[in-house]
Amino acid sequence: MAEEGAVQLFRPLMGNEYILGAVGVLQFEVTMARLKAEYGVDAIYQDVQYSLARWVECEDPAIFAEFQRKFQAGLAHDAAGHLTYLCDGKWRLTRTMELYPDVVFNKTREHI
Repeated sequence: MAEEGAVQLFRPLMGNEYILGAVGVLQFEVTMARLKAEYGVDAIYQDVQYSLARWVECEDPAIFAEFQRKFQAGLAHDAAGHLTYLCDGKWRLTRTMELYPDVVFNKTREHI
């Protein structure tokens, strides 16, 4: 389902659970129904504090390493292994972007 683009799967750097990202609550219901119908899986989900995801990159390894240390709790890899910053809203995203102007926060990521 993640390959179809309706949802994104994230693996946080900390912990061993996965985060399913989607645009709109209905996508979670659709995903649960499809897991049951197509795979016989009775899945449940719970809300997390994150509401925004941005794929991050930086040309300066030292700055990027500092960013990753500071925000480790809010970082995850997507299904393709790309680093993603997860946060709880626009204010936090804007503040983080101000603190780290050399880090690029991409709203989307090309899947090839």
